[in-house]
Amino acid sequence: MSVWLVRAGRNGEQEQRALEHGLVTIGWNDLPDLSKIKSRDELRDIYEQVYPESKKMRIVNQVAQIWAFVGRIEQDDLLILPLKTQSAIAVGHAKGQYKYRNDLGGDMHHVRGVKWIKTDIPRANFDQDLLYSFGAFMTVCQIKRNNAEERIQAVLKGHRLIEKGGEETEPGVEVVDIEQAARD
Repeated sequence: MSVWLVRAGRNGEQEQRALEHGLVTIGWNDLPDLSKIKSRDELRDIYEQVYPESKKMRIVNQVAQIWAFVGRIEQDDLLILPLKTQSAIAVGHAKGQYKYRNDLGGDMHHVRGVKWIKTDIPRANFDQDLLYSFGAFMTVCQIKRNNAEERIQAVLKGHRLIEKGGEETEPGVEVVDIEQAARD
């Protein structure tokens, strides 16, 4: 199982609808339905047609993110949605394939289904290195380092695997990063 970060708008514009409808979404709403795309190269060609003024590195970066969303996320992968409208993280499992929808508003077309496990985990429940990963500038990226999956699963079960030393607390014992809690 992989862990994927997926954002819901630069300022969290799509967060509430994503949580209510059990989905994750990305921007790039000028792109057509991508469900028939079979390769990253094919996606790049479509991207360049829709965004002809884009510079080469922008194309490489954005096509990689869109391709991850459309073609690399798999059933039951963990999806992380850092919320911007509150100091919390939503975590769920990917359900189904990429879909293009027109019924969610003009700013939500490219979506994937999600079974949300928890939608309000305080940021303070995660170690700083995971929070740095959740704060990546990208809209879609895979989170692999530092046993991220195992540590996120522990948080979902009410435990916390501490970054240094890998010690686990008992369920119900809250480990608080005071500095992060103050920022939250």
